[in-house]
Amino acid sequence: MNASNRPPGGHDCPPSTKNPADQPKAPVGNAPCVDLPATEPPALDKPKPCPDPNPDCKCPAKPGSSPTCLEDMIADQAAEIAAAEKAKVFKTDLEALLAKAKAAEQEYTKDRYDALVKLWVQRDGDIVDLIRKLVCAVPCWRCIIDCYICPLLNELHYAEQWLYGDGTLPSEVHNKYDLQYWRVRDKDQKERRYLRIKAVLAAWEKPAQTIEKALGDNKAAIEAALKALSTDAGKVVYDVFFRIIPLHLAIAPPKGSGVETAIDQQYTEFCACDTGTPDDCCGPDVGETSLRQRLIGPQPYLVEAKDYFEIICCLVKHRYGPAKDAFAKAEAALAGIDNEIKNYKSQIENGLKSFEKDAKRAIPSAINCCDDSLGAPEQTSPQAR
Repeated sequence: MNASNRPPGGHDCPPSTKNPADQPKAPVGNAPCVDLPATEPPALDKPKPCPDPNPDCKCPAKPGSSPTCLEDMIADQAAEIAAAEKAKVFKTDLEALLAKAKAAEQEYTKDRYDALVKLWVQRDGDIVDLIRKLVCAVPCWRCIIDCYICPLLNELHYAEQWLYGDGTLPSEVHNKYDLQYWRVRDKDQKERRYLRIKAVLAAWEKPAQTIEKALGDNKAAIEAALKALSTDAGKVVYDVFFRIIPLHLAIAPPKGSGVETAIDQQYTEFCACDTGTPDDCCGPDVGETSLRQRLIGPQPYLVEAKDYFEIICCLVKHRYGPAKDAFAKAEAALAGIDNEIKNYKSQIENGLKSFEKDAKRAIPSAINCCDDSLGAPEQTSPQAR
């Protein structure tokens, strides 16, 4: 931060600023993103074939084509039609995103950006001053977080672990139900990733308005916190460390911008289980976010106006488009295995009901055991009896 941008010092209990808190990642230009991870289910082996017929019997050959050949061809055609429809829908989606991005670009000018950065620097100083007063008034502020707030986050963390674990999918499948379960998990992961990226794009639709609102919200929250320090300091701890600071840093100018926060890293590091898995190749983080990040939701941040379209194009090309396509394929694959299971269950149920009729229909009306087309069991002589 330039000397003119630094908050006033010389307080009795000034927070340390030797280790500035994290700020968003700067746009990366034309640097390539790593592709989103692809997933393929384990191979499902075919059922073990039943024993061959008695070699003494000359059974007629089975029909060459599968009884589901027409269904398979219909499914292939349906997939092609669905792909064409998906491309049409995605084109419409891109046109809508382009229109929103152009509208945002018109209002997110360099002058607007400079004014917002100036406001952010002022708010940074206000927050540092608020932290100074809070830690002096409540020296045990960290214990309040560790004893009363982190346990609540830990319970949410445990709930996610029970639901998703570490995200590892089963490495073996032994039947269609195993494969269905794999598909359910795969679809769920890809849906959550797609919705995260979609929410980030939505946050960047009107960056100037959204950042301006966040700065205004924080101004009001800081004023309310200062008034409540003497009467309800414990609640102020929550507001400062779980609302004001996270929102302020989420909209901060990125690292390397020349504008650095005076908020020390120590005021952002607690609740050790609450971590995310960043994916910020385009700048904005579209990875699995921490629970604290989810409390404020995705936010645009103060990038140079000239970099705005670069961020949107990168997000759409390298993250939104591939994630949307992967989610659609996972949905279709799950629907496919659901249909297969339904068909197999129907085959068993209906096959048993019609088994006598089907078996009798399969037997030729004229049976000649001496006919070479069928064969006859070997006859034993009366002497051998």
